[in-house]
Amino acid sequence: MSGITRIKIQSNWKDWRTDMADELAPAADVIYREAFGSIGMPIADGVDYVNVTKDEAMARYDWKEGIDVILQFSSGGKATLQEKYLTYWESTATFEERKTSGAPGAWYYCTAQYYFVGYAWKYWDYKSREVYPHAIKEFQDGILLDLAATHRSDSAGEIDWLFNGNQHDGRRASFRYVNFNNIPSSCIIARYPWQLSTG
Repeated sequence: MSGITRIKIQSNWKDWRTDMADELAPAADVIYREAFGSIGMPIADGVDYVNVTKDEAMARYDWKEGIDVILQFSSGGKATLQEKYLTYWESTATFEERKTSGAPGAWYYCTAQYYFVGYAWKYWDYKSREVYPHAIKEFQDGILLDLAATHRSDSAGEIDWLFNGNQHDGRRASFRYVNFNNIPSSCIIARYPWQLSTG
């Protein structure tokens, strides 16, 4: 198994979010290797993309468990990760609170062990101007969280969440979010540029 395995559900649905995910995935892979390597958990070599239909068993990781990436460490252990790429100007760890249908969002059903939020603030600027194409594939801010620790801090009332609905693109999902600077250090694996947690 490769060090980084990305699960991609094949469908006819394609928009700017899927394009951005494809373009930024290699930059995220570099970040994961640097961050986990810095805390003594080096990721094994190689990246693999597993393309599946929603009916295949492995697709359950993504649509049922909220898992986008499986990490294989050099030690032999494995971990799971959910990732979110955003372009908004403010750096927040954002989780889906409720789906458009009103069903519980990823905050409640995601079983990933780690959660990465990366901000590509320059994505639209560079994309529209078609200059410095390499900058499209970079993050300007990001955070890697221990998701179980984040849930524990939430249960202890240590996170001052804000809540908001998304009215864009005809979507009516709602989200909980918190500024990076207000996340307890015990939840943070690393912050970009990569400052390692001592908590």
